Amino acid sequence: MNKSKSRIYMLNTMAFLCFLLALALIVLLRVFRLEGFLQWYDRYIDTLASFEIWMQTYGATWISVVSILVNFALKALIPWFPIACLCVVSGVLFEWYYAILINLAGMTLLFTIKFFWGRKFGGGNAEKILEKFDAAHNFIDSSKLGSRLVLFVLRFVPCAPVNSVSCLYGTTNISYLKYIVLSVLGFTYKLFSYTIIGRNVFDPASASFVVPFIILLIFSGMVLLTLSGAFGIRSLTTKR
Repeated sequence: MNKSKSRIYMLNTMAFLCFLLALALIVLLRVFRLEGFLQWYDRYIDTLASFEIWMQTYGATWISVVSILVNFALKALIPWFPIACLCVVSGVLFEWYYAILINLAGMTLLFTIKFFWGRKFGGGNAEKILEKFDAAHNFIDSSKLGSRLVLFVLRFVPCAPVNSVSCLYGTTNISYLKYIVLSVLGFTYKLFSYTIIGRNVFDPASASFVVPFIILLIFSGMVLLTLSGAFGIRSLTTKR
């Protein structure tokens, strides 16, 4: 199996797993509505609710906001806990609309730091890897038509390295304003989903907690299939 077919197979497999997990969660939602489960769950819901009240009473402070933003900045400089965790923490501590604003500010800060890091110091390891693949490097180069679309898609793709993509675009000629708008728009569905998950983490059997996971998985599967199709078309075009 050549590299192109292997890549397509891997993407299709990952997409299939995403859809399978989404289906499993949909079935789980149905289980959560069964009377036997609800009777068992009612014993614990009051305890979970008391934890939620305590967190929002003593944790929702300006110190928490500053700490979350500092951790977003640190994420741009050194390995730290996942971005999803920061977004979930905001959702746990604050009302969803405040949490969304905090997470948007944090992601904007993260994107900005790594973009200008790339402008000053280059793309680092990510750029070195891309230099081995001329077609990929040309595809991302901002002088090429469609690079803004590529940026948007890269932010949309599940597990795409946020810092590496930001550094790479810092080495191109794209304007900061276009870069930051497209980056934030592409990451919005993930940011919103993570925040809503955090907001409902104390009610894990609720649709409000499970549905964002389903949305993430379905979107991820669709994006992976789209990438697989793009690689397939490119492979056929190259052969011709």
